[in-house]
Amino acid sequence: MKANHARSRERLMALYEVSNGKSATQVGRETGRNPQTVMEWVHRYNQAGISALEYQHTGGHPPFFPQR
Repeated sequence: MKANHARSRERLMALYEVSNGKSATQVGRETGRNPQTVMEWVHRYNQAGISALEYQHTGGHPPFFPQR
């Protein structure tokens, strides 16, 4: 899978590190993420596969200037 978004790449790299024996605490410390967040990524992967780690923009303000 090619990760087009930096957040997706981060999640894939975290999964890679955990699958190679690092703990969620170690990965969290190295990435600046909460270990619980890392474990949530692992659980999502286990439940729904690699597509569950893809970043999806879920909110934010609509653009001030509409696109033409």
